[in-house]
Amino acid sequence: MEDYETVTKNGKVERRIYIDSGKFAIYGYESEGKISNKFRVVMDGREKRSYFLIDTGKARNLAIKADFENDIKVLKDGKSVKVADLLH
Repeated sequence: MEDYETVTKNGKVERRIYIDSGKFAIYGYESEGKISNKFRVVMDGREKRSYFLIDTGKARNLAIKADFENDIKVLKDGKSVKVADLLH
């Protein structure tokens, strides 16, 4: 087996294939002083992608495709910052 291959639980051999790389930012949501179980990952590469990651509580996360938005602002170290600025 080659070093870029892996075996699934069913014994099937799969190859790991490069798709994209770039910069990313992850932010979460807070309400009433508590951070929720929902996060957003914004990835800026050759292809621009964004996903919501939701903790299902079963040692797994659910990824839901979202619109790519890098012009919104998030709170970082007490300051309002554009996600686009975090990607550079």
